[in-house]
Amino acid sequence: RSMCGVGAYNWHPGALAFVLVVSASATKMPCRELYTGDEPWRNCTVQIGGLAIQGADAFNAAQGPTFRDYLTASFNNSHGLEFEAIPLDFNQNFEYVGGRRLDFIYSNPGAYTCMMVEFSIVTVASLYNFRAGNSLERFAGVIFSRRDSNFSTIEDLRRARVEAVSISGLGAMQLQQAELLNLGIDVMTDVKRLSFAYNQNKIVQDVESGYADVGFVRTDMIDRSVAANKTKWENFQVINEITDSEFPFKRSTAFTPEWPIGALPHVPFEIMEMVAIELMKLDRFSLDPALSSPGIAGKFATWVTPMNYLGLLGMLESIGYYDPEQRKCLRSGDVYAAIKCPAGYVKQSEGKVFCESDCKDGYTCLCQPCSKLEDPALVLKAEALSTPWLGGIDVPLLEAQTAFELSCARMGRCAEVASGQRIRWTLLDQIGLANRIQINAPVLTSVEMRLRFDSDWEAMVVENTTLPDGMPTQLYALESMAGEVGTHIVQVRVNGEQAPMSPVVVVHFEAPERQVVCGPGEKAEVDGSC
Repeated sequence: RSMCGVGAYNWHPGALAFVLVVSASATKMPCRELYTGDEPWRNCTVQIGGLAIQGADAFNAAQGPTFRDYLTASFNNSHGLEFEAIPLDFNQNFEYVGGRRLDFIYSNPGAYTCMMVEFSIVTVASLYNFRAGNSLERFAGVIFSRRDSNFSTIEDLRRARVEAVSISGLGAMQLQQAELLNLGIDVMTDVKRLSFAYNQNKIVQDVESGYADVGFVRTDMIDRSVAANKTKWENFQVINEITDSEFPFKRSTAFTPEWPIGALPHVPFEIMEMVAIELMKLDRFSLDPALSSPGIAGKFATWVTPMNYLGLLGMLESIGYYDPEQRKCLRSGDVYAAIKCPAGYVKQSEGKVFCESDCKDGYTCLCQPCSKLEDPALVLKAEALSTPWLGGIDVPLLEAQTAFELSCARMGRCAEVASGQRIRWTLLDQIGLANRIQINAPVLTSVEMRLRFDSDWEAMVVENTTLPDGMPTQLYALESMAGEVGTHIVQVRVNGEQAPMSPVVVVHFEAPERQVVCGPGEKAEVDGSC
């Protein structure tokens, strides 16, 4: 077999279809419940769970002949073992493996890699798929649009309605998401709309009909629609097409290994080895129908020794799907909870994340799920408060000489005010408490000011407010009076540490006196009277 992606298998017109007749459901107790120690597993049921991306019926038709019928026929007489194939949705993958309700798991490489790291799964074999007469040990993702559309480049995605299969789909979401990130496009922040159709056939149909501008599918998906006379390749164009003469299908992304099967930690090594060896005997071109029929039913060529899946962790981490500190991946049952916004952005409320207009029944549509955080996070300002000046003060001239910056910068002049001027200082948090908790940013527990280099620290009072976009946040305020004439250093401390914009400079000047002209024998008083 070639390691470049296309194996030496070719379609054989003489391959026979053969169905093993074995009980569809197991009749014996699960082995893991019957044996809790190191005893060999005998006369019990081994349960294999599998990700059923096209539903339980399709899973049973494609994988049942291998995982249920073939393995039972192989080990029932010799070891008394029955095998049961259990179709799972994406979240059941994690629930069943985490709850030790299975013995083996067969899943897409992305979800499998997550479970392998989280639950110490041991990979026993990897699939060689069979597509369009080619034996393939890997696949990739395709980014495509209608050939007659105005969406032909990566940059065009910034104004596109993009459709993928699901937030956890590897070949029809995550591979494209990672590829686009490398090219400067984040689908969570840069596209007009991101829809999940939960069916790759629908994605092809929706792009062709114009409901979606750009679609994400796995390699060979469009080819299968063409082979089924549902569409024509000339209706589409591939965006970011990667030239590859050794791979038979158009692609836009890097490769991933094909689907693996792995054993949970409680499975005895003997059983792992038996299953691995038996799977690797399968060959869709074997003259023995017992060895060829499972591959024909499951549309695969054979099974091989385990491929390397750890390389996917870096990709999953880059899109925020895998957390290396917790050694855990996001779950997609709750789409809102599974949305991961990039640094500098915060996830919007559920009411703003999901688009209801122009979203098909059964679809999930996201419109700008991530909102860009304001920069800088904290803004310090000063403003004049009404001050009762004596009549001898030239108020118009004083006001003309008074100046405030729109925001105060570190070591910059923040304000020029007259001695005696009342001032309101405010520190605006442009992230807000709720968002800080959500993105695990430091919460502001104390905000203090020191108005002179040698004065005491004074606590600022928190007030609730909203930003121009309606986001709730907090503002910290302190009122003061400008002191003696001169240049003063004002400091701000947040959670006991200097704030990013601190210290700032404030200049106090002498309040200008009004020129009062009095009559003969009169003198000007401080209130401006004669």
